[in-house]
Amino acid sequence: MKMSNACIHHAKQSGQILVMSVIFLAVAVMAILLLFNIGQINTEKARLVNAADAAAYSGGLYFARNLNFLAYTNRAMIANHVAIGHFISYVSWVRYASSGFDNLNKVTRLIPYINTANEYTTEILKNTKEAAEKVAPILINTSEALNNNIQNAQLKSQFTMNGVLSVSSLLDVKIMDKVAKTYHPTIRVNHKDDVEKVESEWIREQVVNDMAATLHYLKRYRPGNDKNRLNNMITRDYLKFETWIKGNRGWQLEGGGLSLYKEGHTRHVISNDKSDWQAHDNLRIERLSGGKKKGAEIASGQSSVHEFKPRYKGVPSYYDVRDRLTGNSSLKVTALATMSGAVSNTMIANGVRNESIRLQALSRAEIFYQRPEGGFTQLGHDVYANLYNPFWQVRMTHNNY
Repeated sequence: MKMSNACIHHAKQSGQILVMSVIFLAVAVMAILLLFNIGQINTEKARLVNAADAAAYSGGLYFARNLNFLAYTNRAMIANHVAIGHFISYVSWVRYASSGFDNLNKVTRLIPYINTANEYTTEILKNTKEAAEKVAPILINTSEALNNNIQNAQLKSQFTMNGVLSVSSLLDVKIMDKVAKTYHPTIRVNHKDDVEKVESEWIREQVVNDMAATLHYLKRYRPGNDKNRLNNMITRDYLKFETWIKGNRGWQLEGGGLSLYKEGHTRHVISNDKSDWQAHDNLRIERLSGGKKKGAEIASGQSSVHEFKPRYKGVPSYYDVRDRLTGNSSLKVTALATMSGAVSNTMIANGVRNESIRLQALSRAEIFYQRPEGGFTQLGHDVYANLYNPFWQVRMTHNNY
């Protein structure tokens, strides 16, 4: 029995539809896989952006906290050094008082009652003077040891600050890299290869320039080789105690043609890598005779740190902003975060690897110096970045598009 032409034509059409259906199904599966992979990449891209933001902010925050630590420790070293200045002034004054009562005792030794009281006072002052002279080297050595320990802490702090850059295999502390890896273990920040291979020139320049500015921002200074920075800061500090330490331990009495002058001062001296406090107290009596003043010294006392420790350094070294007088009150930290792109298992089976797709995100934080609004009016209106006050903060900022 022969088949009709209509039946044969129908059979041919049925076979063509099956082939087309298989091709359409394959295309649809590939499209679905592609859409899924794009969705995965977008998800990873969002995760990478969040990781870059967190890395930049964490790096900036770590840097700002270390700047505040350097400011606190600079203040601590200055406070320890000024405390020695106070004690040296005290030693000078005690010696002055002791010599005065000792001289007075030579005059009043034949006067009953007064002689007894004066001898008692002289003995007390003598013992006080000897005790102060014994305590002085102990306090000086303790203060210098504390400042040396603080200096070592500053050195370690400054070294770990370089860890926010995440570019050196020698650095154990890689803050930004570690923070980013909490979002995904394949994320890396400011990796050398990523920076070199980035297509956008302005991205590479921003990363490199921010790194260079951060490394150049601080400088380690030594007293006597810092254009008088530390000496000026110490002077500002002890000016708060002007009546005791800065040349005002004096008074004057006049009457009956006689004048009684009490002078007292303490000077801070920095020479090369050594520091010194030099204190002096003096009491004189003068009278006017023939148009000229004639007098004699009644009591005197003097003291210096080098008397007890010749190689005393005070503040051995410290950190400060390199260009603090140029208005450069902020610096930037950039995080170039990259990670392997997400691909489906089918694409992996076809030879597509994660390493062939590298996603990237760029984020930036600003570390800035800003004094609080209230409570610091005594510092004046001029504000410049420095490492004597812990006013360092961090915020996110824009990239250099």
